[in-house]
Formats: sequence, structure tokens, C-alpha cells
Amino acid sequence: GKLDKLPFDFGTGDVLFATEIHVIEEIGKGYVRTGTELCRLFGVTKGAVSQIVGKLTTKGYVAKARNESFGKEVLLSLTPKGNKAFESHRQLHDAMDDDFVKALKGVSPEQVELFLDVLKKIERHVDRYIDLTK
Repeated sequence: GKLDKLPFDFGTGDVLFATEIHVIEEIGKGYVRTGTELCRLFGVTKGAVSQIVGKLTTKGYVAKARNESFGKEVLLSLTPKGNKAFESHRQLHDAMDDDFVKALKGVSPEQVELFLDVLKKIERHVDRYIDLTK
């Protein structure tokens, strides 16, 4: 969407792109600790992850450390600056979610059901075209 293409300052004085804040988010959540895990999660190459992690390290958001028990492995963590961006990103999402809930206050369960039915039809339609291109 449009949001993914916009660089955004998460309170650190730098602008970060969606891919960068998503990497920060996953490291911050504690689900990923290595570049290999980021590759698996995002379905991208080691080169792509290496490039993003390199930029984030240079900008001071991510720290790298050798794994004591497995020397070849590099563990990723957030710096204080990375944590600030992580928290700001989380707060932005919370605010957006609150606004979204308020915007949908007047929508009835029947309207939601109808909307979901329409979405399923659209999905089936798109899936059919995806199947044709394979």
C-alpha cells in the first residue's frame, strides 16, 4: 500500500522505510535473532537481509554480536535507538487500531458478514487468475 512506500521518522531523527521498521519490529519482538531467521520470515535472500541489517547497524538501530556457543552465528539485537523506533512504531499502530475501531463503531454484524462475503468472492476471483498465470 501507500504506507509501505513512505519513509517515516519514528522519533529518532532518521527516516526509515517499511522494510527497515519491519526488521526492527521483528528483532524487537524477540522472535528473530539472526539474519537467517529474517530470511525465512520475509522470504528474501541472505544478501537482501544483509543489506538491510547493514544499513540499520550503520544508522545505529541494530547491534550484532557473535553467538558464544556457536561462533559462526551472528546475533542481532536492538540498540537504545532501535528500541525507541520499535516503541514509536508500536504506539503508531495502537493509535491507528483505535481510530479504526472508532470508525467501525456504527457498522452492524450483518454488514461485517456481507463485507466478508464480498472479500471471499474477490479472493476467489484473484486466485483464479493467479492459477492461470502459473
